[in-house]
Amino acid sequence: MKGRNVIALACAATLLMTSACNSANRTQQTPTDGESKEPIKLTVLQYLLNVTDEDFSKLIAEPVKEKFPNITMELVRKPANQSFEDMLTAGTFPDLMLQANFDIYKYTPLGLAEDLNALVKKNNIDLTKFDPSIIQTLKSYGAGGELYMLPLYSNPAALYYNKDIFDRFGVPYPKDGITWEETINLARQLSKTDGAQPYYGLDLIAAPRISASLLLPLFDSKTGKASLTSDSWKSYFEMYKSIKDIPGNQTKGIFNDFEKNKNLAMMVAYNRLNQLEELNKSGTAPNWDIVTFPSRKEAPLVKETDVSGLLLSTKSQHKKEAFKVMAFLTEKESQARMARRGLIPVIQDPEATKDFGADLASLKGKNVQALLKMKSSPNPQPTEYEEIIKDVINKSMNDYLKGKSDTNTILRQAEDEANKRIAEAKR
Repeated sequence: MKGRNVIALACAATLLMTSACNSANRTQQTPTDGESKEPIKLTVLQYLLNVTDEDFSKLIAEPVKEKFPNITMELVRKPANQSFEDMLTAGTFPDLMLQANFDIYKYTPLGLAEDLNALVKKNNIDLTKFDPSIIQTLKSYGAGGELYMLPLYSNPAALYYNKDIFDRFGVPYPKDGITWEETINLARQLSKTDGAQPYYGLDLIAAPRISASLLLPLFDSKTGKASLTSDSWKSYFEMYKSIKDIPGNQTKGIFNDFEKNKNLAMMVAYNRLNQLEELNKSGTAPNWDIVTFPSRKEAPLVKETDVSGLLLSTKSQHKKEAFKVMAFLTEKESQARMARRGLIPVIQDPEATKDFGADLASLKGKNVQALLKMKSSPNPQPTEYEEIIKDVINKSMNDYLKGKSDTNTILRQAEDEANKRIAEAKR
């Protein structure tokens, strides 16, 4: 009996020691914060947004690796012929999506974007550090106040102009605070042919995007229908047509004419800094500068909320780690890093913009403050039918520019067509 007791006690002691050792090993392997330090790869989807490999590396991948050595960031560009459903079926849907706020509805109807409110609360993220217009706009994409995106930067919008063309025709340069009416007046003075060379006064990007800058609502949530027959939409269509109808202002292509052919005096555009930086490196950039995006008379220096940020995939296996990366990229150091690359910080801290544009040689001597003067305003209530309505606007504007109908008729037909397509989408 005594022999068996001794053996039993020895075995018990051995088991206790083994258990203690295993417990110690587990403690060493699992940090006190409950997160694994095993190597993790987080994939980031790039879709529609203009993101260069260099920007992704310098602004996201490298800083994240320095902050979280076990995390590797990988940019995944969505193939044009592959849908989100295809990616889900193949098991390749990413952990994060880098997107503009206007494209949030590409993910939420499919249940692919995580509501971040709980993670924001758990990680003590102070949302008041952001521009309040940004948070208000982002929360408008959730029917119950859901927050699907943490913003990273605002997209720099500006009126770009070619100084050489202004000098050629003796026209004074535009100034910050310029209105649409003043911009169009300048365009009339600059749309000329000199010798055999045509010069165009002004071109602008697609009609739906410019309409967003004017904060024109697309949809009436009370009626559940498109809202395109207002006086504001009528004024906008007429303004857009007045630009395209300027004699001699029929451009061949906005970016090609401004950046390559150098015969476009002014372009209204969003974030062409990367392209102009590359042209500067090759010595082929136009002699350009910028002023503030054209304003409405009644709302000087006010623009829409246009931000790019990260959405967290509901399919991610690493949500905790992915959110920590998202939060890190909104901290002042990260925001200042983005500002140096010509991206506008979303936090309300003057220190973040102190060295704005410093990493872009092409911005040396340029009026970079023009990109920081515009103040964001909350956007009209977004709608999941936005893409339908924008498609109709594009088609209707093309018909209007060709003189197929008067303004009231074209807008009434556009609204009817949009509502028809919305009704079909609801079925």
